[in-house]
Amino acid sequence: MAGEAPPKNFARDFFSKMVGFSIATWVSFGLSFLSGPISTWLFQAEEVGKINLFSNTYLTMFLSLAYLGLDQSYIRFYNEPPGKNTRKGVFTICISAACAFALVLSVGIGFASDQVSSAISGAPNVIITACLIVGLFANLLFRFLNVSARMEKKVVLYSVQTTLQAVVGKLLYIGVAIWSPTHQSAIIVMTLGYFVVTMVFLMVQFRDNFTRQVDCSRQVMGTLFRFGLPLVPVSLLSWLNNSLASLLLKAFVSYSAIGIYTNAVGVASVINVLQSGFNTYWTPFVYENYQNNGQKLRRMHELITFAMVAFGLLLVLAQDIIYLLIGGDFRASKEFFPFLLLSPICYTIAETTGLGINLSKKSYLNVVTFVANTAVNLLLCLWLLPYLGVVGAAIAAAVSAVVMLVVKTILGERYYKCITSYGKTFSAVLLIALAAVCNWLFFSIVWLKYICFVVLLALLVWIFRNEAAYLFRFAVSLLRDIFRRFRHKSASYR
Repeated sequence: MAGEAPPKNFARDFFSKMVGFSIATWVSFGLSFLSGPISTWLFQAEEVGKINLFSNTYLTMFLSLAYLGLDQSYIRFYNEPPGKNTRKGVFTICISAACAFALVLSVGIGFASDQVSSAISGAPNVIITACLIVGLFANLLFRFLNVSARMEKKVVLYSVQTTLQAVVGKLLYIGVAIWSPTHQSAIIVMTLGYFVVTMVFLMVQFRDNFTRQVDCSRQVMGTLFRFGLPLVPVSLLSWLNNSLASLLLKAFVSYSAIGIYTNAVGVASVINVLQSGFNTYWTPFVYENYQNNGQKLRRMHELITFAMVAFGLLLVLAQDIIYLLIGGDFRASKEFFPFLLLSPICYTIAETTGLGINLSKKSYLNVVTFVANTAVNLLLCLWLLPYLGVVGAAIAAAVSAVVMLVVKTILGERYYKCITSYGKTFSAVLLIALAAVCNWLFFSIVWLKYICFVVLLALLVWIFRNEAAYLFRFAVSLLRDIFRRFRHKSASYR
């Protein structure tokens, strides 16, 4: 039954591994918590906007192309290598093909250097172009190495990799701001950091991942590319959806508006502490259990839906404390940042409701999902930005995220049922959406908006009372075990 809890051992095993894969996310959260506020005091909003255009917009776009969807092909066929290949063979084929295409892209970036660097910096800059090319190869290689550690369930290796990547992306460039608070200095330092980290792990993992004995037959290549290539437009649409606000804010408003918006995205990304660990462990967990343990997947859907929305509402309740740490030029985002929580929440829930798309090997259906997502985002941005500015971009992102969830759920549920109650799932999404609306409409009426937040959180707990009670009991049991072990170790030292 839907209300029944999965076996205790199942929950303990799932959450212990999820927590293991979340260690790097917690570290990343700590670094963001430290670096985010500092960057708002050291960098001007315009410089932050240019840094984010480089890393979050243009570098991400070229990476989405370079992968050719083969990172996902490696994940899909890790346990079922096509042809005569081993897992190493699949890895070698996928990363080699992706690097070859990255080389082609790099030539194109070089020829269009003035246009690309001007789009980022506002003026031609060959240094920015060089950083983009080096960053492309470094992040491409790192992605495959990181996916390998994840699929092999090497929690320590995965955590170290992801932590170092977070250090480079969130902390390293902060030191540069002390003597040169410009976007160019920050980009150079980040690029060098990515390159060094990637080279270290490439040497560490080379023997475990690469092989000369590969089966590159037409059938094998067809299998890998048939699964991966349909995901390229999905990746591009996902990139476009995430980058639309920055691109349109640059066109209609200013670089400073990009800085304020992306800082709000950073504040909202605190929810990634829960999301990333789940998403990282969820994929291999699904492929291991979908055939014989469907009830586990359905139960996990309900638990993660409740946990994500509850965490989101708690972040909204704590917004005044969070924004005390943000520089004055960036505090305008406090009015709309709850809207940005809907994207990671809906994405995480969609990972559970859209299982049927990848399990049925109909990865092309993801294109439909992201076309709907991006089209709604684009239309709403064009409509709302002239009137509401940055707030309009946040509202567009929220609405498009809900549309994405609805479409992916409809498509995914056709091939694999994971939802036991549509009412519970979408009522949770409605509650966090109402919290964002209340924060915007009653922003100046502090007492009223906080009453709304508390009422919405209480409604969520009531609707998901079985899940709330289960997670509470599980947490208490876990804390008791930790306390017993600590007490036992303390006694052994006496």
